[in-house]
Amino acid sequence: MKLAALRLVAVALSIGMAACSADPPAPEPTGLNAGAACPGWAGSGRQIEFGAEIEAELGGIVLGSGSTGVVLAHMAGGDVCQWASFGQKLTDRGYRVLAFDFAGSGVSRGHGVPLSRQVEAAAGALRADGASRIVLAGGSMGGAAVLAATPALNPPPVAVVALSSPVGYGDADAAAAAPQITAPVFYGAGELEASFAETARQLYATTPQTTQRQLVLAPTSAHGVSLLDPETGAVEIRDRVTRFLDTYAPPA
Repeated sequence: MKLAALRLVAVALSIGMAACSADPPAPEPTGLNAGAACPGWAGSGRQIEFGAEIEAELGGIVLGSGSTGVVLAHMAGGDVCQWASFGQKLTDRGYRVLAFDFAGSGVSRGHGVPLSRQVEAAAGALRADGASRIVLAGGSMGGAAVLAATPALNPPPVAVVALSSPVGYGDADAAAAAPQITAPVFYGAGELEASFAETARQLYATTPQTTQRQLVLAPTSAHGVSLLDPETGAVEIRDRVTRFLDTYAPPA
């Protein structure tokens, strides 16, 4: 009897080990840990994953619960953490904010997906989360991406903020988009940052005069999202962006 019992235990153990070995490997994380480098800010938000409709796995964080939502698009070589300071300011003022990583940056994945399509997907994700009005904001690469996305976005954004945008970045053609923009748009740049001040002037000039457009150049070399940073940026840019949003896309 004892021998039979031992055999049964051995069989049970072998079956259990076989079952364990047959388990699929745990899936690798995609958009579920965005902002790992800025946990103090990212940790106060909700992780979000989206982009299946454009064959991408995009990750980001949503903060706030207002009905006016702001998509934050980062600069090249960065991730959601670039927006920590201004993103928190927006949340504190009552906006619903989505900061996301472009494919190939941070936690996001995707190959050959146009930057503008990623911005469109982010706007859709923010609407699905509860925002009824969308603002697009981006710095440098992200600035070009939000400008390129604006003419195609439906419903259109209620306001657009482009800081230190080049005329184009990769597949994001800001120069081609500017003449088609009808939403209120804010162009900002530092007068001392290489050629970006002239680019801002060019994009502003080619935006239709019937569009509510603003151009603000500050005496600084700060670039892109850094223009909004309390330590490295320009108070004039921060204040004017805030007033621009209050006018065309107040928190609600």
